[in-house]
Amino acid sequence: MSDVADRAEWRIAKDIEAAMAHARRTPKLEADGHCHYCDDDVAHGALFCNTDCRDDYQKEQEALRRAGR
Repeated sequence: MSDVADRAEWRIAKDIEAAMAHARRTPKLEADGHCHYCDDDVAHGALFCNTDCRDDYQKEQEALRRAGR
């Protein structure tokens, strides 16, 4: 029985390792003074001008991921 538990524990560790490596590779948005969705001016340190732009950007990125881009 310990073989099954050992293999499961090993698989979980590998999955966590792969997920962490993927998270490190994912590019992060940087605040540049413009909304990342509509390109309007935003306050210093902000990524989006409002929650609608943020939500639309996230939906667009999810659609691109699902499409394999």
